[in-house]
Amino acid sequence: MILRSLELRHFGKFGERNFEFRRGMNLIIGPNEAGKSTLVEAIPAVLFGVRGKERFRPWGRQGSCEAALVLEGRERTVRIERDILSDRVELVERDDLYHNLYQFEGKVAPQGRSSERGEYLEQLTRLFGVADEDIFRASLYFGQGSLEISGQGGMAAKIKTLLSGFVEVDYDRVLHTLQEDYFAVTRQNPWGKDKTRDRELDEVRKRLEQLESRWFAEQGSLKELEDLRAELAELTRFIEAGRSDYDKGERYLAWVRRQWELEDKATQLRRDLQRLDQQGDKVSVLQQRRADIERELQAAGLPRKLPERLPGLLAESEAVRQDLVAVQTEAAALREQLLELPKPSWKWRLGASLAGLGAAGGMLAWQGEWLIWSAGSLVALLAGVWAPYALQQFRFKGDMGELQEQGRQLEERRLEVQARLSHLDEQFEALGLRISSVERVKMLRNLDKHRELANQLREVESALGVLEAEGLISAEKETLLEELAQIEERLENERPKQREALLGREDLPEAEEKLRTLGEELREKENRLLELTRREAALQGELADLERIEEEGARLREAEAQLARRAQSLRTAFDLLNESVEEFRQTYLERFSADIGQALALVTSGRYAEVRLEDDFRLLLRIRGNQWQPVEHFSRGTVDAVYFAVRLALTRHLARGRHLPLLLDDPLVNLDATRLADTLQILEQISAEHQVVLLAHDERLLRQAARGRWNVILLEQVKTPSPQDLQERNEDVRQLYLL
Repeated sequence: MILRSLELRHFGKFGERNFEFRRGMNLIIGPNEAGKSTLVEAIPAVLFGVRGKERFRPWGRQGSCEAALVLEGRERTVRIERDILSDRVELVERDDLYHNLYQFEGKVAPQGRSSERGEYLEQLTRLFGVADEDIFRASLYFGQGSLEISGQGGMAAKIKTLLSGFVEVDYDRVLHTLQEDYFAVTRQNPWGKDKTRDRELDEVRKRLEQLESRWFAEQGSLKELEDLRAELAELTRFIEAGRSDYDKGERYLAWVRRQWELEDKATQLRRDLQRLDQQGDKVSVLQQRRADIERELQAAGLPRKLPERLPGLLAESEAVRQDLVAVQTEAAALREQLLELPKPSWKWRLGASLAGLGAAGGMLAWQGEWLIWSAGSLVALLAGVWAPYALQQFRFKGDMGELQEQGRQLEERRLEVQARLSHLDEQFEALGLRISSVERVKMLRNLDKHRELANQLREVESALGVLEAEGLISAEKETLLEELAQIEERLENERPKQREALLGREDLPEAEEKLRTLGEELREKENRLLELTRREAALQGELADLERIEEEGARLREAEAQLARRAQSLRTAFDLLNESVEEFRQTYLERFSADIGQALALVTSGRYAEVRLEDDFRLLLRIRGNQWQPVEHFSRGTVDAVYFAVRLALTRHLARGRHLPLLLDDPLVNLDATRLADTLQILEQISAEHQVVLLAHDERLLRQAARGRWNVILLEQVKTPSPQDLQERNEDVRQLYLL
């Protein structure tokens, strides 16, 4: 089966583009970023879908992203079309006359589990033999720069999966699951060291041992139960007799305590009556004390009931008064400084100036030629007299201005303090007090004394209120007399005829101690009785558990047998499957090695034809005789040929005889000229049976394509070939360049 065409609509950088392919060699050539990888990735995208869908959505475009491919086989054509974004797939199979042989349409997501996806994968397996993307990329798809198998685990992992039973079943995983199921039953390890943690079978056997120990222990509980019941009967008799005596003694002592309490209460009532008789004399004393306190309050100058704001106002008034005194003191000191400030003297300076002026005039009149000398002397005299005066006058004005400024500030402070005093006067008037500053000071000093006197007055008035209440003393006295009469009547009625029957007050503590001792002994006996009762119930429960122990033991023995059989079955299944898989691998390993050798002979023209796979899936080549060498020891060209052969063997096994196309996304980019020529020769040999689609950017391949009559697809315009190149190509190749 070959790839006939590939249609792209808004896929990656391609808008709408169709690519036609032929049998044999197909070369898709273009520079880097021309879209080669996008083109070849469209094939697995159509077959298996894409997980990262945004990767192929055209930039800046909304809407669909679709791709379709057409494959041609023996007397039939298959067309598969997929909407990349919605994973909507349509598969149509037709014969040579374009009659529909099969048609499928549905949603097939890359990681779905729907019935539609299952049906679609079945059709891929039927048509191509490949329904797994990883297997597809490991066999038919060659990545950039390498001919080795890509993916996790590389070639060895893929071959191991294949030899373990194709791709649907991983028998190594089945063996691992069987082993895990076995160890879920028991910790005993027949293939190595035992596990550390007990499993279900081990826990069942331990439980059986515990039940057996309990069953033997229960046999000794019968004798213990008989002894315990005898002790219970004796304790019960003692507690019943002791409880009766304790209750009687408790009632008697309660009656005795009540009798003595009534006696004490009667004595107290007699004392209270005597006290009431004495309280009448206290009223006059308290009234005299109240009059004295009221006189002292009046002398303190404060109202009897102080307003709440008055203490604060008095304190603030005193602070303002102190501020005013301070301002006045500073003002007096400032006035003294002003009076003591010395003024510069000018009278003697004026006399000296006039004398000097007269002397100068006389000298000038006496000698006229001394004019200049006389004028200079006069100027010097005036400067020496008046210059210090000017300096002193300047200093005097400066000091005077500074003292006047201080006086102005003090005046402002005085006005501020006066305003505060006026505000306080208004607040005192609001409280109904028109008092002077001296009275305020006096009231502030007497404030603490006023509080103390007010408290004393309240206490005296409170006591007088109690004593002076109308009829209070007489009513209380009458109540006490009535209560005393009732108590004496109760004592007379409850007192026994024989006075000696009442327990003495001094003997009461000893009797209470004896009763307490009896009560503690009874509680100890009752606790012991409760403990024995619980033990009796536990023993009865243990004896009743014998039947349950036997039932559970039978149930556990049956479970033990089932688990043992299951463990044996799992062990047998693991051993048989392991032997079968090993035998399958050994037999199939030789056959698979023969398939690789057959493919290697094809790609190396018979130079190498025998390959051997080791147990660790290393590849060995036979060089001569019976000598084998690892494939890594050969040249890169030979290694590439071996990997081609492995892929061909995998592909033919997976495809079951189908010759499917091979897709090579520029795997030759790292080859030198010699290795490139060898690899191209291998590809041409393979293309005789398999269609080869080679993507490359090396324009040197065009010459090889012309000689080999390859199908060439240009993604972008390449440089014009030289005349020498054109002479080497036939007419068909020249027409390809004209495209």
